[in-house]
Amino acid sequence: MDDENDKDCLAPPSTNTFGIPNEPDLLLEYELYKASMGTKRLPSECHREVYAEAFIEHERLGTLADLCVRALAKLGTRHIAPLVKQDPMKLRIHYDSLDVNLPLEECYFVEDVRFWRRVVLAKSSDKTLQFKKIDEYDWRGMGISLKYVELVEACPAAFWPEKQMAELGQLVRNYVRTLHIKHLQSLTDHSFSHYVESEPELDATSEESDEPDISSDESDTPAEEESEATEDEEKERPILRKTASRKDSSVRISDQTRVIEIDLQASVTEMKSQSEVRWKRKEARYSRNAARQQLRDLQQEKRAEHERRKQSRALMRKLPEPAPTLRKHRRSKITGLFNMTVEPEPDDGEADIPDKRNKDKLLDRLKRYDYPAKHCHHIDLSFVRYFDMLNSLTIEFLGPEMDRHYHKRHMNFSYDDMVHLAEGVRTLQQLKTFRLRNSRMDSMKLLIIARALKQLDALEVVDFGYDQLEDNCNVALEMLLERKVMLMELELEYNKLGTQSVDSIGYALRCHADNDPHGTPLRYLGLAHNPVGDYFLVNLIHGISGTNHVQELNIKGVEADSEIVERDLSCLLRTHAPLRWLNLAGIPLNAIDSRDLICSLESNHKVIYFDCRNCDMDLECEYEADIITRRNKYEMNREPLIDFLRSEEGIQEYLGKLRHPLVKNLERERARLSECTRNRPSHSSSESSIKEEAQEEYQEQEFDIWKVLGVQTSSVHHHELEKEPSTPSAQSSESAFVYNPNLFNLDQVREHMHLPGPGNRYYYFQKQSGALESNF
Repeated sequence: MDDENDKDCLAPPSTNTFGIPNEPDLLLEYELYKASMGTKRLPSECHREVYAEAFIEHERLGTLADLCVRALAKLGTRHIAPLVKQDPMKLRIHYDSLDVNLPLEECYFVEDVRFWRRVVLAKSSDKTLQFKKIDEYDWRGMGISLKYVELVEACPAAFWPEKQMAELGQLVRNYVRTLHIKHLQSLTDHSFSHYVESEPELDATSEESDEPDISSDESDTPAEEESEATEDEEKERPILRKTASRKDSSVRISDQTRVIEIDLQASVTEMKSQSEVRWKRKEARYSRNAARQQLRDLQQEKRAEHERRKQSRALMRKLPEPAPTLRKHRRSKITGLFNMTVEPEPDDGEADIPDKRNKDKLLDRLKRYDYPAKHCHHIDLSFVRYFDMLNSLTIEFLGPEMDRHYHKRHMNFSYDDMVHLAEGVRTLQQLKTFRLRNSRMDSMKLLIIARALKQLDALEVVDFGYDQLEDNCNVALEMLLERKVMLMELELEYNKLGTQSVDSIGYALRCHADNDPHGTPLRYLGLAHNPVGDYFLVNLIHGISGTNHVQELNIKGVEADSEIVERDLSCLLRTHAPLRWLNLAGIPLNAIDSRDLICSLESNHKVIYFDCRNCDMDLECEYEADIITRRNKYEMNREPLIDFLRSEEGIQEYLGKLRHPLVKNLERERARLSECTRNRPSHSSSESSIKEEAQEEYQEQEFDIWKVLGVQTSSVHHHELEKEPSTPSAQSSESAFVYNPNLFNLDQVREHMHLPGPGNRYYYFQKQSGALESNF
């Protein structure tokens, strides 16, 4: 019975236990002060789960008050006890005890930076953040952003809690400056069962047939030009009557419909400006017509698919023809068991059911449905409009954490997702960085998001890397660069862009430079690892020559002819003055003709970075390129000195001022010593006062020692020192401070004995205490 009671009084097995250190002294104390079995049998102690006395000796557990603070921290952070608020140590323990997985609505108001640093280090994939100090990073804003993104990525694609997420977004909008969304949840298999299990002919819907018509293309002579033409015709009528008197000053051109008269005295500059305006209008009109044509082609494909489904559905709904009636034959008489005829069983339709009974048919049905992007929807991405103070937005459609359950439908996203994202991005007027990477984009999706990004004047960096963009995205890229304030960086690495896209980029940069010559230039253009074609650099140089655009160009690993690229790069280095940074690594160049490229680089004194690794160049050429870039860096850092050395007199003056480093150090040290001597204080003790202090110390030490030994001697120096204080030197020495350790009494020595000093000073003081007391 006692054993059963003892087991009932002990702590349950599921509770956390703490071990006692294996030290004899601590174990003895624990055995002395631990709770006895009788105490554990008390009704107040039998249901206890925490035994504080079992781990008080643990150095990290602290006192019982600290344990109480930690227990209170687990109950909530909104209302902190007044005693904890008043004690900074207790408040520190409170914030250190908070869990990093607290819900965002329960911890967004916490101002402790160390807590948010723990949150960021626990949830961020960037391991370099642990090297940042507490005051070098926005830990609170990043921690709140990570917690909100964690909620967004956990929401299922079929349901988006608009009200709850909007309220939470309004609470944290003042702290969030960055959003990085990577793993959005995709639709489940059940959401696609309608498309997989149904026949393709029955998938036609009324929504596909009721699509709005696309407006027709704009004509080459718009209404404005027609109105101008009519006005010119009205002005020409009275002028035609006076042509006879002005034959020498004008040229008359006539045709069947009208007569146009051009005055030779009109300014040529106005005519050029009008032609340029008309040309720009025509190019803009062509780009808009191309966008309409893309929409029109997409709509035509949908209509053709809809008509095909309607015809197939009509054929399936047609009743089958009745089977011909067969004559009933007389049953033959059964002569034997093995000679009787058995009719086959009626078809039950199981052979046509596409399930596990017929795996071939099931596989054919699954392969028939290709999970198109228009069916792969996600949550409503317009929620980014909640964070109107957002500076950086990064989205990657990488799907949920799939591990071994990969499926391409997780990587797709629909046009509706792009429309919702564009609606939210359009309201972020403070956005500076937008990145849409590692996604399956196409021309229509890029066109949708480019229209929204075009309206953001504060935008500086746009990144569409690893997005599988093809060459038909030229219209969207040109629309993206038709801005009042130009971007600073455009990153298009690792796509499938071609010559048309590069031409559109160059044309857009040229138009921007013509409209605003002193505007902000495009600093970085990234076209690395794109099949841009052989003549992409020619068109790009034609677009950016004479402008301030493209100071940094990245064409690493592009697919083009080596000879043509080498020729165009030489032209670029010689003609484009703003170029500072060039990366052409991975482009196979001709080792013989690369000398021309090095000569072009040598003539350029502005390029400070030139990467030509894996270009099949000679080691000598690579070494010369490195030397040239170092020369350019030296000239850039010492630009005033370079201007000064352009004349012969400046070079001679500079050489006359050169000194050896050792001589410079000596001159610097002498100048420092002279400055120290000049600024030292004027009042100082004389040599006589110094000698007097030394004699006084020596006399006192000799006098004390002989007194302790009991020998009575007369000291001549003592009598001389008694008379000398009347002299001026003695008076000056009284003002100086002299430290004599033997002048302290016993209480003072005991009071300051714990301070650092000679370890044997108390021994000498003990022997000299009698002499000092008799002297004083």
